[in-house]
Amino acid sequence: MDQSAAPQLLTILAASALGVALCLRLRLPPILGYCAAGVLLGPATLGWVPDGPTTRFLAGLGVVLLMFGLGLEFSLPRLRAAKRLVFGWGAAQLALTAPVLALGAGWLGVAPIPAWILGAALALSSTAIALKQLGEQMELPTAHGRTVVGVLLFQDLAAVGLLVGLPLLAGAPVAAPDWLVGTQGAAGHQALRVMAALTLAAALLGALLMLGRRLLPPLLHWVAGTRSLELFMLLSLVLAFAAAGAAGLVGLAPTLGAFTAGLLLGETAFRHQIEEDLRPFRDLMLGVFFVSLGLQLDPAGLAAAPGLVLATLVAAVLVKAAIMAGLMRALGQGAQDAWRTALSLAQGSELGLLVVANAQGLGLLGPALAQPVLGGLVLSMLAGTLLLRFNAQLACLLTQGPRLAGETDALEARIDAASNGFTDHVILCGYGRMGQNLLAILAQEGVTALALDLDPERVRQGAATGAVVLYGNAARPGILRAAGIARARAVAVTVDDAGLALRIVGHLRALWPHLPVLVRSVRGRNDAALIAAGAEVFPEGLEASLSLAGQLLVLLGVAPSRIEARLNAIRAADYQSLRAFIHDSAETPADACDYPEQVRALAIGEGRAAAGQRPGDLGLMGATLVDVRRGAIRLPADLPDTRLRAGDVLIVKGTREAIERAAARLSEGG
Repeated sequence: MDQSAAPQLLTILAASALGVALCLRLRLPPILGYCAAGVLLGPATLGWVPDGPTTRFLAGLGVVLLMFGLGLEFSLPRLRAAKRLVFGWGAAQLALTAPVLALGAGWLGVAPIPAWILGAALALSSTAIALKQLGEQMELPTAHGRTVVGVLLFQDLAAVGLLVGLPLLAGAPVAAPDWLVGTQGAAGHQALRVMAALTLAAALLGALLMLGRRLLPPLLHWVAGTRSLELFMLLSLVLAFAAAGAAGLVGLAPTLGAFTAGLLLGETAFRHQIEEDLRPFRDLMLGVFFVSLGLQLDPAGLAAAPGLVLATLVAAVLVKAAIMAGLMRALGQGAQDAWRTALSLAQGSELGLLVVANAQGLGLLGPALAQPVLGGLVLSMLAGTLLLRFNAQLACLLTQGPRLAGETDALEARIDAASNGFTDHVILCGYGRMGQNLLAILAQEGVTALALDLDPERVRQGAATGAVVLYGNAARPGILRAAGIARARAVAVTVDDAGLALRIVGHLRALWPHLPVLVRSVRGRNDAALIAAGAEVFPEGLEASLSLAGQLLVLLGVAPSRIEARLNAIRAADYQSLRAFIHDSAETPADACDYPEQVRALAIGEGRAAAGQRPGDLGLMGATLVDVRRGAIRLPADLPDTRLRAGDVLIVKGTREAIERAAARLSEGG
């Protein structure tokens, strides 16, 4: 790495951070922030960062990790479970959309091979944008949400094949070694090279599958047994890049090897851990890829070809949406569901950008064509975000249907019919483990109750057992009204998602302020916000500690009345004695946020200023002194005449930062 690389990377990272922060503020895809940073810094604008080998190398790492991550997502059982949506509707979407867009490109004068590449690239939609937005809007379990997931899964799978096949279309760059194909004429030589490359690909896949299924499970179990996060992360990176390197050695695309390695690891029990470990590296390197893409864009060149930019935007958004809506209608979806599916897929894709960029690098697309297409795809992702956000309203306008789609009204009507006659009942928001247990206990006590949940299969199974479990999003006031909230006796919110729980409590307090609301709190960090919103909080983790302690005291023969008094005193103090504890030294930042207060023992060394002072005069910088240990003796922290000595151990509690400041204060010399 030359000396200029470090300031270039620093500039890229700083500009990317600003761009991504702005996009998050505006609720836009972070990809746009990376691309904008690249355009701003690139040779065609400020010229601060050249499009050089360093950024290209880091971008390549990002692509390899992206394909490795895609492989992790494609577990074979998941594909089999959704085979109708993935291989049926997903394949139909790509088989219809790509040729239509390719023919459109050909009609505009693009040569056949570039036209087919553009058709396939424009047919792809953004998995990251669509799933994130639909998830935030609680639309993934809906009819159009499930269709979108199935189509995106097939598109991602097809994109892998497309990226692997691009070098074959380019000819020699992925050619097999001469020793394998011999000497032939130009046409025969190239045909043999293609067949040899396909044979090598099959051999590589077979070898990786055979070795991986035999060697990976025991290796991963051994690494997991070491309980070393660093070793697990390093092994994941080694596997990803080793498979990519093996593919490159036999003349194949490294992305194929990385995808295959991810596919193998996706079958193991460690899939989620690997995905979490690699996500920071993947996202950062992939961000560099999109920055490098922006470095290649010339705003003046885009301005000189507005027709191509507009044509790309229209093809990726309007034409693709129209084709998808017609296909969904032909496959039996209702008008509004069909349009909501189509609008959710009406945007360009990060994989589409990757396909076009790779095709340009291989010489399959000239810069005069590739650059406007890249610019149009970026704009389509911006437009697609808005279409996703308002897909229900737009579908109503396009079908001239009722307000907020007939689906929502029909759903509320079904819930209203099912809850008709319920009065003085309990509404459970969430039918997971906790919700099911609550409903069973309430039934045993003769309390009428119904549950709302967004998992269709769980709703179906629950209803089959005889429980009143209804499909519906409890964060919508209309759904709560339909469930008979005005006649309800109480509400219990048992969902895991703290954000969803807060939205539910907010609606309940705004519209039904006097209704008792009990909320399950999975993580301690959410307790204060839920209490401030007006809910009674059940801190699941803390209450489990109390139950365990009570059971142990029973085994020790302590009187039940004494146990109950002890536990109730802790509850009356809002579990304060349980909220601060000695944290795990290997905990993650997310775990530390759950219960931010810690307990730590700080010793007073010889010659320190704290020796000889009263505890109240120390100034512990935001931490709280619990007590003082002097050998085997405990000295209460509030004794006014206590003088500290060297060797005393102070038990303090507070946030990690406050305790660090207190430790620094106690280490000051006398």
